[in-house]
Amino acid sequence: MQPTTAIIYSSGIGGNTGDVSRHVADSLKADIFDLKKQTIINMSGYRRIIFGTGLQMGKPPGALTRFLEANREGLAGKKVSLFITCSCDEAKGAKQCEEVSRLLGIDDVVFFSSKSEKNEQGFDVKVDGFIDRRRE
Repeated sequence: MQPTTAIIYSSGIGGNTGDVSRHVADSLKADIFDLKKQTIINMSGYRRIIFGTGLQMGKPPGALTRFLEANREGLAGKKVSLFITCSCDEAKGAKQCEEVSRLLGIDDVVFFSSKSEKNEQGFDVKVDGFIDRRRE
């Protein structure tokens, strides 16, 4: 059976976004795509698309922004979510979520901080809830 969820991510130097993306993909049995390696992705077979990104000076990487701009029509009718990995506190993370949500046009946005309490795998404990809410 083909996965119905795709994880599409763009990570920075630290690699935390890639690690979280792989964990989410494994947990949801989703396909995963790294925008550094692949920029053309057929999303037609997926019901849910989850984007993952870190921030560079408070903004998502250009690769993610360009991908979303080029593929807006392909996202129509799909459940779209975004997670942001960052090293900021709750207040700053919430503010950045609002700004990035507006910038990218994605309403379902959450952030995972490297400063938060960790789960057994070493990720922000909010990752588990994020995964649970997206199980089909």
